[in-house]
Amino acid sequence: MPSSRTDSTVYLAQIAADQQNRELQASDAFDAEGLQPDTIQPERWMLGPMAGRSLVMQQLFARMRCTAPYFRLVNVEAEQGSGKLLAAQTLHGLGPSASGPFVPVVASEFLDDPQTLWKEARAGLVYLSRVDELSPERQRGLRDFIERAAHERIRTTKANAPMQIVAGSLQSLRRLAAAGSFRSDLASHLTAIRFSIPPLRDRKEDIPLLAALFLRNWSQQHQKPLRGFAPGSISRLTVHAWPGNVRELESVIAAAALECTGQWIRPIDIPRLHWPVPMTGTPAPVEPFIDDPNLDRAILRHIVRMLARANGNKVRAAKMLGISRSTLYRLLDTSHSASSALDGDQ
Repeated sequence: MPSSRTDSTVYLAQIAADQQNRELQASDAFDAEGLQPDTIQPERWMLGPMAGRSLVMQQLFARMRCTAPYFRLVNVEAEQGSGKLLAAQTLHGLGPSASGPFVPVVASEFLDDPQTLWKEARAGLVYLSRVDELSPERQRGLRDFIERAAHERIRTTKANAPMQIVAGSLQSLRRLAAAGSFRSDLASHLTAIRFSIPPLRDRKEDIPLLAALFLRNWSQQHQKPLRGFAPGSISRLTVHAWPGNVRELESVIAAAALECTGQWIRPIDIPRLHWPVPMTGTPAPVEPFIDDPNLDRAILRHIVRMLARANGNKVRAAKMLGISRSTLYRLLDTSHSASSALDGDQ
């Protein structure tokens, strides 16, 4: 039985998640019939801008709800693209700093002019990203600043400083400290309260939910009517390893939505996913060959693959393609228009 308020909250969240997952077991075979965003009810599984119906995410949400009203300093660690910024925004919305500003800044840039940014985040929340990349000298500077700010908060009014601080890191600060590459005293300060966001490959049951959410948001933003995913599309997404995590998935959905000429995302609309080289030496999965002789669609398909590899960054995608950004935009417009016209003639 749970022994504390936090344990009790997590325990109840686990029971609720188990019950809700049982309710959705009948829909777990949705890929055979297609998927509409409304069917999976994204709002039901969201906390602020974050989403996840897996048990590990529901447990994380329960801890965040319990901690947000009271913390002064927390660490959020996760791989690139997993949602550290979203976690900081969620904590800001749930805590006492919600009425104040949310100020995201790279930790090294913050230390270039801490007083100005400190005042800008007054009575709000400051999110320091890439803390694990600080040099030893900068680590000492951040430690001194946090200690000085804590003393000033006691002596003066709370309104003169941020109410809450979130430190984001790609790597575990505790492990870095144990290896001698990060100050142990600073790591102790930052990780007294710690949230770890699991990579997408460890919670693939969240992929249908996230895909549905991203598709709905993209459709609304670009005013393009898209109803959902055709049979086979979700299965194609769930077999990928997602080294770029949630951000990569969002880029892939955007690329598929851009290429889609109907109202349903088909497997052919999803760009060829970039498979990392397996560590075990086993061959990587081979995606099915797309037998489409149309040149315009082939060009568009290759462009959206490069966009997916570049996480939606058009400048980087253009460099990968060996063309200028203006040429990339022109090819997107020309190929998409030609492809749509050909589909309409069929």
